[in-house]
Amino acid sequence: MVIITESEIIEYTKKMFIDDGEIIIGKHNVFKGERDFALCMIEQTVGVLERTKINDEFVIQYLQGLISLSHDELNHYEKYLKAFSPNSKITEIAMQGEKLSKQDKRVLAEIMKSNLAEYTMKGEYQSCCYSAMKAFLIAAYCILFKDINFCIGSIDMIADLDDELQSINIYEAEHEADFIMVNWHSSNKINSMYMLYKTQYPGLDKSSVLDLVAADVIEEDYYFKDERFSIAPSILVKQYCSIIEHEVNEIIKLLNFKDNPHTHLMWNDMKIYVNKHDIDLESADFELKDLLDNLHRLRNKSSHGSIITKKEYEIITQYKCEGLFNGLSIKKLEVRNKKISPSIDEISKYMGF
Repeated sequence: MVIITESEIIEYTKKMFIDDGEIIIGKHNVFKGERDFALCMIEQTVGVLERTKINDEFVIQYLQGLISLSHDELNHYEKYLKAFSPNSKITEIAMQGEKLSKQDKRVLAEIMKSNLAEYTMKGEYQSCCYSAMKAFLIAAYCILFKDINFCIGSIDMIADLDDELQSINIYEAEHEADFIMVNWHSSNKINSMYMLYKTQYPGLDKSSVLDLVAADVIEEDYYFKDERFSIAPSILVKQYCSIIEHEVNEIIKLLNFKDNPHTHLMWNDMKIYVNKHDIDLESADFELKDLLDNLHRLRNKSSHGSIITKKEYEIITQYKCEGLFNGLSIKKLEVRNKKISPSIDEISKYMGF
């Protein structure tokens, strides 16, 4: 096992690139050999991800290039030199430079495919988690620096706030394997879930995302794991219903009908307004008016400190499973006519499909 510590990560990634606003220049020389070429590509990709406006087309091209480097038969570096090398002498020196090892190529293949999946698995109303993508790139970068000489079986990435890497643990495989298991661990569960939910529910207000994270942590760590916490359902119902009430009120404001109340509607008035205007969450597997009806009594019970039974709590868990918060997020994005970039069509275009 090899551990890359936080101090090593900081040292390896110090001044990875220079961004003059036009181009990003990595600290490694692309004409010094295949290994330096790979390191430079990672540096440039991290540079793109650190910009305020991220060019997804560039990121995808870099990721595809790094994946190509992991396949000997593609001769990606040779093709690059043929296209961009200033002269044959530089090409000759480059081809004699340090090459990627078998383990380097396995790491590149696995980690870059994981990053590319941020795009290929993205829904139309979800955003990419660029902070996690950056962390994956830095992990690959640091592992290449370590020059691992054993067959890697798995990699554990331990991250803290904002997906900043604290350490990278590299484990030897017991047997030769075609793939590397890449695991993501967070030392701060709430922050990890918040970073995830920001990308999954980009239409929700930040306060709602934070409240949802808090409720889901209580649900996962206490309600589902420890039956002693009998009060938990009441707390959770109150929390989830407050999120629903806030977000539905936000949708009502955004729709801006002639009779827009311009004030926060309590649950019953909100329910009446939704029924009157036939407001629905088209992407969810249920009707909004039914949700508000079915949760009304539970919402009142939780607000007054009454006990919520496990059977009653299953009503809200069922709605969660049927896309409750995703439906609210999508509805707000649609009402705002807000598009999440890159779109599925843009991703297909960038990937050459």
